[in-house]
Order: sequence, then structure tokens, then C-alpha cells
Amino acid sequence: MSITTSKFSHLTLNQLLNNAKTVAHLKQTHALFLKLLTPKPSHHLFDRLLLRVLHFSAEKSNLYYAHKLFDTMPNCSNCFLWTSLIRAFLSHHTHFRHSISTYSRMHQNGIIPSEFTFSSVLNACGRVPALVEGKQVHARVMHSGFIGNKIVQTVLLDMYAKCGWVCDARNVFDGMVERDVVAWTAMICGYAKVGKMVDARLLFDKMGERNSFTWTTMVAGYTNCGDMKAAKELYDVMSGKDVITQVAMIAGYGKLGNVSEAKRIFDGISVPRDPSICAAMLACYAQNAYTKDAIEMYEKLRQAKIKITEVAMVGAISACAQLRDIRMSSSLTYHIEEGFCERTHIVSNALIHMHSKCGNIDLAWREFSMMIYRDLYTYSAMIAAFAEHGKSQDAINLFLKMQQEGLKPNQVTFVGVLNACSASGLIEEGCRFFQIMTEVYGIEPLPQHYTCMVDLLGRAGQLEKAYSLIKENSACADATTWGSLLAACRVYGNMKLGETAARHLFEIDPTDSGNYVLLANTYAANDKWERAEEVKKLISKKGMKKPSGYSWIQREIKGQYQEEAHCLLVSSS
Repeated sequence: MSITTSKFSHLTLNQLLNNAKTVAHLKQTHALFLKLLTPKPSHHLFDRLLLRVLHFSAEKSNLYYAHKLFDTMPNCSNCFLWTSLIRAFLSHHTHFRHSISTYSRMHQNGIIPSEFTFSSVLNACGRVPALVEGKQVHARVMHSGFIGNKIVQTVLLDMYAKCGWVCDARNVFDGMVERDVVAWTAMICGYAKVGKMVDARLLFDKMGERNSFTWTTMVAGYTNCGDMKAAKELYDVMSGKDVITQVAMIAGYGKLGNVSEAKRIFDGISVPRDPSICAAMLACYAQNAYTKDAIEMYEKLRQAKIKITEVAMVGAISACAQLRDIRMSSSLTYHIEEGFCERTHIVSNALIHMHSKCGNIDLAWREFSMMIYRDLYTYSAMIAAFAEHGKSQDAINLFLKMQQEGLKPNQVTFVGVLNACSASGLIEEGCRFFQIMTEVYGIEPLPQHYTCMVDLLGRAGQLEKAYSLIKENSACADATTWGSLLAACRVYGNMKLGETAARHLFEIDPTDSGNYVLLANTYAANDKWERAEEVKKLISKKGMKKPSGYSWIQREIKGQYQEEAHCLLVSSS
């Protein structure tokens, strides 16, 4: 027997909505609406249905369903429903702009917003961030008479602070008659975001009640600015240190290269098993060349079954790349493929670099090819990998493809391209890319770029041109740049220019015996044996030792991998 309207009253349908435990149940009820309530459904029932669906909006698919359901209600004049949908979009970072666009539709439909509407859309504007839209909402707040509302004022202040407009945020803050700890903290957070820690500290010292987030904001603000002394002073006296603060302190010391202090913070944590804290310490090791410590910590995390975060995995990959550890690179790749860590975009970029450094350009290219989304850093990493492996044309072709896709190269990208040209002696191409970098993209050359150009010209025997480039940009010429010129002078026997390069090197780095050896070899290449001998005596007189060449050999002994250094006995002359 078919279902009839008489068997299902509005009361029954309301009961179905109230008793629904899942969105699937609500969809079934929705189907009954469409079947039984045609041709004119009850707005009341659809309003109730939408509110019940929004109750399950934590799931993206459910939020999408709620959005589609709302679109079937074109004449909705219920401010509460509009606001509920705007607030629901805030539950997912990918839908913040939907909050703003829904508010815009609400405004166009002439629906008068409430204080909760304004607070929700301003929250979305701050989290995008969308300053222009936020200012427009601010104007509507003024017109609607809610500017004196404490909740709206606090969110408005927070919006300006998150957008980096601290002057506007301070104007709102100063206009508040009643300020609670949330408002004070939001203003402090705004100052910390733009590095104005003096202003942040003045407010911090002036405010009365503070919560844990206020303390964390101050500590993290100091660490981001590199003022670890001020950060430590607050960290040592604050109570209830949370994970965010501990991570900030470890990361802050890591950026400054102070691994011992970072380790002190880490060891001072009673139970340092939080994945974020462990990842911060591992990353600190990796970025400061404590490669073996980083790998050991990664192994300990796996043994203790502590979650390997993206930060931890990238740190381990970076350490592996520095060590050129082929065995470890295979293990890390296997761990990622087995799902121990999500293969995020950043992880894939790190894998390209690691495979390249470990000598496997094919795996680097495979990783690049697998990636659905490739950004500037992805292309730069792969271009550098090709250049390092002598695949100059591949590097150049990839650079051209990157331009075709509308990606703007940066300084790192051009280091890779110029290195590729240098490795293959592509003088014209290298000079053209250098010109494109400076004139088309307006990138200020770094010492690395000049080193690439000097190396390129030096390999081609154009020593005077290389020297002219250095003289014209002497402020950017470092030891590596002059070293490239000196090495080229040795190859081509240009003793006079080699002496000039050596003099500059002795001034920049007088303790590097390698520069003296290069000069001695330059003399020897020109049969100036007496001068070569004088330079060698100078090395002994200064108490320096000629650098010995060596290679690392990894051997498996009783199931354990051990590394041994083997000297290469090569004559320096």
C-alpha cells in the first residue's frame, strides 16, 4: 500500500527530525518531505531539517548537503538560519570564504543581521584573511548600531589583528568601554604577529587577568623575533606550560642554532611524548646539521610508536639528505609508502631533494611526476636535482615549463638553472638566464648567483670577464666566488689573476689552507716552483695543514651499518 499524506502529519515528520541520529536518517526524512508535501512544502519543516543537518556539519560532506538544502530555500528570511549556515562554514578552513559569500547573499536579500551574524562573518574575514570584506562588514556594523556590542567589538579587533592592521585593531581596542582577557589577548596577538613586541609587552604588563593563551602568545612572539632571552624569562616563570609554548621555545632556539638550549627545554619536559614536541626537537637537530641525532630520534619515535608528523618526517628526510645515507633514504621512502606519515606536498618536495642528494635522480623524478600539485618549491627542487646530476638540458626544459605554467621563479630557482648552465658550459644560456633574472623578474643577485656566473665563465676560460663581474659587484663577492675564480686561474694557468683572487681570499678567510694550496698549484702549473714552495712554507709557518681528501664508506657488519672514513692520498701539486 502506498504512503499517503494522511498517515504522516506534520507532527509525525517533526518527530522523525527530532529522532534522527545520522544525516542518512535526515535524508530519508527529506525524501518524505519531497514526496508528501508537494506542491507547497512547509517552510517550518525545511527550517527544522536544515538546523538538524547543520548539527552534523563537522563532516564536509554534510556541510555540502546543508548548503545545497539551503539553496532550495530562495526566499528564506530567517536570520537565525542564515547565521547558522555562516557559522557552520567556520568549522572547515576551506569554507571560510563561503561564510563571507553567504553573508553577502544575506545582505543582498535584505535580511537584517544579528550580533552573532556579524561576529561569525568577521571571524571568517580574519581567518582568510580578507581585509577588504572585513572593512565592509565593519561599515555595516557601524550602520546597524552594533559597534558598542562587546562580542562584535572583540571579533572586529581580532579580525584587524589577524590581517596585520594593528593600528585599526588598536583603535577598536581603545574604543572599548569594557575589555576582557580575550580582547587584551587579541590585541597582544596582533602586535606579536607583526613583530611589535615592545607594544605587546606594554599591554601584557598592563593587563590584569592573563590566561595560558596570553602567555603563549608572548613567548611565541619573542621566539619568532629571535629574542630568546625575553622568551626564556617569560617561559621560566609561566605556570602550566603547554605544548605550543614548548614547541615555540625549541623551534626558536633551533633557528638560532642553539641546539644545547633546545635540548635543555626538551629534557625539562616531564613526559616529552607529544608528537609536536618531538618533531620540533628532531627538526632542530636536522636544521643545525646534527644529522645522526636527528636520525636516532626518528628511530626512537618509531620504536615508541609516537606519531610521525609532517615536521618530523621532513626533518628526518633533511638529515638523510645531508648524510647522503642511501640505506636510510630507502627506509624513509618505504615508511611513507606504508603510511607512517602522510605524503603531503611538503614531504614530497623534501623527498625530491633527498633522492637527489643520495644519487638517485630517477626516484627524484618519479616523486616529482607523482605529485598532483607542484608549486615553485617543487620545480626549484627538481631543477636543482637535474643540475646536480649533470642533466642540464632537463633542468632548463623544466624551468621553461615552469614559466609556461605561470609560476614566477625565485632566487633559489635561478641558482639551480645557472648551476645547470655552468656544469655543461652553456655560456650564452647562462648569461641570458642571469639577465632574465635581474631585468625581467627584478631579482637582486645573491653571492651564489655571482659564484655560478664566475664558475660558468671560468670553465670557458673567460677569466677577465669573470673578474670584471666580480669587480662590478664586489660587495656580493664572497669566499666561494673568489675561490671559483682562483680554481679557474689554476686550470688555465693565469698566475697574475690567480694572485689577485688569492689576496682577496686570504683577507676573507685567512685560516683556509685550501686557498693557499690552490695558489701554490697555480704557480706550479706555470713552472714557478720556487713561488709554489714559498706558499707551502707559508702554510707550515701559519700552523695550517693541507686538507686531506677522504670518502665515507658504509659497511654492514653483523646486521649493523657502520661508516668509515678512508683517506685519499692525492698529491697537492
